[in-house]
Amino acid sequence: MQKMSSSNVLIIGLKGLGVEVAKNVILAGVKSVTLYDPEPTALPDLSNQFFLREEDVGTPRAQASAARLAELNQYVPVHVLTEELTPEVIRRFKVIVATETPLARMLEINQVTHGAGNCFIATDIRGLFGHVFCDFGPEFLVSDPNGEEPVSGMIAAISREADGVVTCLDETRHGLEDGDFVTFSEVQGMTDLNGGDPRP
Repeated sequence: MQKMSSSNVLIIGLKGLGVEVAKNVILAGVKSVTLYDPEPTALPDLSNQFFLREEDVGTPRAQASAARLAELNQYVPVHVLTEELTPEVIRRFKVIVATETPLARMLEINQVTHGAGNCFIATDIRGLFGHVFCDFGPEFLVSDPNGEEPVSGMIAAISREADGVVTCLDETRHGLEDGDFVTFSEVQGMTDLNGGDPRP
């Protein structure tokens, strides 16, 4: 939570997906949000960008959306970036979210953010399908890949061979899958297993 509240976020692209991201980030309560979308609002934008109005047609999307987005959370300053996205400008932000950005441009931005140790998120939608790419740097470690509680189970026996076999209680499914790692605790008789590093 502290990391989030101290992050200044740049959101690139203010069509339907970009404005949804901006709305959620502002409501979450980050340090600041900066919007970048110099493209003029077009009539088709009104069908999927709910912070634009008919009178905004011709105005850059970021500029037209900023005041309405700022009303969502008075504690999050919302700015509009009017200068070009140079590497120096990109490095000023802790988190960059690029929506509806060409792949070549995403790669350029990611190279800058990765080198600066900042976070980069690229996302896009195509009808019913979408994609998200996250680069939170080389030090980022996913310790909760699926959001579920770790599986735990009762052990009936452990064999003493080099490739030991762990047997669970007969009526209990262990819920593990190929590739999962396990740790042991409260094992009696083979106490060296307790608290060790995760093992396959």
